[in-house]
Amino acid sequence: MFDRRRFADRSVPLDVATRLDHSLPTTGRVGERGLLRLGAALGLVGWTGTAILARLDAPAAGHLALGWWTLPVAGMVYAIGRHAANPVRFSTPLFGWGVLNGTATTVTLWAVAVDAPTGTIPLVWLADLALGYAWTAVALGRAGQPGRTRGYATAALACAVAVGLGYTGVTGGDVGGYPVVATLHVVPLALDARGLGRRRA
Repeated sequence: MFDRRRFADRSVPLDVATRLDHSLPTTGRVGERGLLRLGAALGLVGWTGTAILARLDAPAAGHLALGWWTLPVAGMVYAIGRHAANPVRFSTPLFGWGVLNGTATTVTLWAVAVDAPTGTIPLVWLADLALGYAWTAVALGRAGQPGRTRGYATAALACAVAVGLGYTGVTGGDVGGYPVVATLHVVPLALDARGLGRRRA
C-alpha cells in the first residue's frame, strides 16, 4: 500500500505516484542506503568493463561497451521499479538522475553511432555526474541535511573540475577518462551509503 505520510519529498505529483504504485507495486525492501550501494557497485562494474574495452581498442569497442552496460542498467531499473521504497523511487534526487542519465545515454548512443572522438563519452558522463550531484545537493539542502549536502556539493565540484581538465582530451585520443568517471561515480555514492549506515546505527 502506498504510504502517503512518508511521501514528503516528492517530484511526482501525489495522485500520479499513487497510480504508479498501484500499477507497479514495490516490495519496499531497498531503502536509500541499499540503492546507493547498488548504484556504486553497478557503476564500478560498468565503468571498469568500459575502461578495459577502451584500453584494448577492440573492434566495435563502443558497441561492446553499450552491450556491457545493459545488465547493470537493467539491474538498477529493476531494483528501483520493483524493490525500492516509495519515498526513494519517487524522490526529487532520483527524478533528477533519471532525466540526466536518460539524456547522457541518448548522447552516448549518438557518439557511438557517429564514431565521435575518443574522450567524448567520458566527458559527457562527467558532466552528467556534476549536474546530478549538484541537483542532489540542492535537494538535500532543502530537506535539511547539511552534512550530505556538503558531500554532494564537493562531488559536484570535483566532477566540474574533471570536466574542465578533460575537455582537451576529447581530441587528444586519451581513454584515461573512464577510470576518472568510475572513481567519481563510485566514491561519492559509497561514502554517502556509509555515512547513512553510521547515522542509523
